Amino acid sequence: MNIALLSDIHDHIPHLLAALDMAAGEGCERLFFMGDMARPETFSALRGEWAGPIDLVFGNNESDRTAFLRMAEAFAQTEHHGDIADLEADGRRIAFTHTPRAAERLASDGLRDAVFFGHTHRPFQGTLLNTLLANPGEIQGRFEPCFSIYNTNTNTVRLIKIPRQLPRGIHQTI
Repeated sequence: MNIALLSDIHDHIPHLLAALDMAAGEGCERLFFMGDMARPETFSALRGEWAGPIDLVFGNNESDRTAFLRMAEAFAQTEHHGDIADLEADGRRIAFTHTPRAAERLASDGLRDAVFFGHTHRPFQGTLLNTLLANPGEIQGRFEPCFSIYNTNTNTVRLIKIPRQLPRGIHQTI
């Protein structure tokens, strides 16, 4: 199974929509989000555009945690895990959180196949005690807009770069 890994949207809806289209085109059946959507309206856009299951955690920039939790309860196929998700998907034991330090703690016991995190806005991929440890990069585009796809069959992550998107209604002329 392919799972879309997204982090650090920071309300950049054009990049989010492009990433969701690309993830669907790559056959992703599920989405994990590692935090920092920012406003609840961004959550509505994500849920409105993604048909499959979504699992998500808080980042350090969610403006109203209570609103995010209420929304997750109201949306079908959506589970908000608070600060840490620890779950099974397609036979793989997976955890994800927002910060690298928390991710390293989760990976350090060697009990999971993969641990994912966000926060740094930089893609990363490595191993810790035979656990895949990865950051999918950022949707926002502060550095380079991207996300990753996790393949549960191979326990690997592949980085997908998102072409920079201008906000709707703005056209570039040169």
